[in-house]
Amino acid sequence: MTNNFADNLKKIRKDNNLSQEQLAEKLGVSRQAISKWESASAYPEMDKIIFLCEKFNLNIDDLLHKDIKEVKGEEESKKNLNKYVSDFLKFLTDTINLFSNMNFKSKMKCIFEEIIIILLLIIISVIGFNFIDFLFDSIFSFIPDKYYYYVNGIIDSIIIVFFVISSIIVFLHIFKTRYLDYYSKLKKEINNENTNSDIKEELALKKDDGDSDNHKKNRILFRNNENKIIIRDPKHSEYRFITGLSKFIVGIIKILALCFGLFLSLLLIGILAGFIISFMVYKTGMFFIGLLGAFLSIGVIDVIFILLLINFIFNRQNDKKKMVWSFILSLIIFGVSCGLIFIGTLSFDVVEVDETQLKTEAIELEMADDLFYRSHYDLEDAEYIETDINNVKIEYSINKLCQGKVFNQPGDGIHIWRNCSNTPKLVREVIKNINDKKIIELNSDIVNVKIYASKENIAKLVANKNTFEANWQNQEEMKNFYQKQLQEQEEIISSYQNKIYEYESNINDLKIEIEEYKNEILWYQNNE
Repeated sequence: MTNNFADNLKKIRKDNNLSQEQLAEKLGVSRQAISKWESASAYPEMDKIIFLCEKFNLNIDDLLHKDIKEVKGEEESKKNLNKYVSDFLKFLTDTINLFSNMNFKSKMKCIFEEIIIILLLIIISVIGFNFIDFLFDSIFSFIPDKYYYYVNGIIDSIIIVFFVISSIIVFLHIFKTRYLDYYSKLKKEINNENTNSDIKEELALKKDDGDSDNHKKNRILFRNNENKIIIRDPKHSEYRFITGLSKFIVGIIKILALCFGLFLSLLLIGILAGFIISFMVYKTGMFFIGLLGAFLSIGVIDVIFILLLINFIFNRQNDKKKMVWSFILSLIIFGVSCGLIFIGTLSFDVVEVDETQLKTEAIELEMADDLFYRSHYDLEDAEYIETDINNVKIEYSINKLCQGKVFNQPGDGIHIWRNCSNTPKLVREVIKNINDKKIIELNSDIVNVKIYASKENIAKLVANKNTFEANWQNQEEMKNFYQKQLQEQEEIISSYQNKIYEYESNINDLKIEIEEYKNEILWYQNNE
């Protein structure tokens, strides 16, 4: 006898909350005997082992030679598997019995409802798939193409499987709640003598008519109540193969709802910030009132959706009446606010860009042999003005809210970049213009570029620029030429690979024919 018995005996005693004295009393032995058995210093007689097996529903071989914990786990797994199979078979049986107890009209109604549910689930799944696929394309667009298609294919497969399983679970759960639970409840009401006195009397009158009349009574009762919608009673048992998957789907939906709720919370912060900032344009009259109303109504709608998500996540009841009325009132306020904003903007003046919004900046650079000016953003070229200075002076105009930065990169020319990073200053200017009821374009382009230099230096600047543009054009032409050459080479390689594949296929066919001819030659030689 191995030490497995000692370990198993200790585990059995602890699992059943028994002390050594209590177990000894049940077996009719002393506590010291139990202690010796658990320490493997002594072993019980066979009648005691048989008693333990009968008392705790064990097998002698399992008790003496196996790990009870593993045995129990295997038995529990078998029980769970059997339970799932039993639940699934019961689901099929109840479905068959349900349809057998429905008249033709009820069957058609049930089938029509399920078809509508299937179509809705398909539409929702297609929309959800396209939305998630769009998010994937937006987020993971940085992945190289040769890897992107494999990753995208895997993600699409996972999404499709998710929506298929989700749709099946939702469909089965709705069918069970709408029909099977109701049918089971009717059967219990008919078969339970303590549920309804009227049913008991009817059953008593029909008792002598035989089992067929009882079956007919059941059919009539179901038909009389089939249009009644029964909300699932939490006390009713659910099928495990539906419950587990449905809980998983609900959990995923709640996680998505939580993420969307966080987004709405951030949006609410932005709405509140916009509501406060709108007080800075109080001089605009109806435009200001409309702006306040719009932010207020959007904020209320956002709060309603946040509350709906919170109540859904934590399984709380919604005050539907208050929420519906708040939503309708917010929509009305939003519509009125949009109208006020539109009326307010009619009094605004649209001011074109003029010289009053520009400022002039200048910088002087030392002349170099490779110096030239390059314009950017398809702007006008510089105006060259001849002067007596030895260096090069560059003068340009830019929006007074921005600043220009000049960079001289050897071999790449003079660049002028704009910098409009003074956000508080820009905001103040915009608010000032709105309060003055003006809409002014904040153009930040660099204009009126003038280059002051001597006649000789101007000639060098122009010559250097022309040389750079010519070289650039040649580089672009060479790049296009090599790209075309590369494309042609790839096409040639592809055609050669196709020919190689074709020739290899022909070689295999010829080898097969050669083997056939050899076999025929051998056959003729053997038959001579």
